Amino acid sequence: MHQNEFDPLELRRSMRFALDLVAAHRIAKGLTIDLERMTAIRETLEERLTLALAEVDKGSMPSTWSWSKVAETLSVEIALQIIREQKNEPQDPAYRTG
Repeated sequence: MHQNEFDPLELRRSMRFALDLVAAHRIAKGLTIDLERMTAIRETLEERLTLALAEVDKGSMPSTWSWSKVAETLSVEIALQIIREQKNEPQDPAYRTG
């Protein structure tokens, strides 16, 4: 698929649950969850999802195929990868307790 074949607003909608997963993980682990960090994570997720969708041959998909459903599924997988990448990230000092 080419990037012009999907609506950027719909793409962001399909990423919402995935972003919630990453945010929940960051909260649970006491990692930084400021606007700058979450914006960078969203941009990474969007970039990786766009690259993954670019590899899809839309013409070979069945008539019931939905790129937005695929985008939701892929975004969750990408979110899990982002979570794994955060494994060694240090805790936010504000979250550390005594």
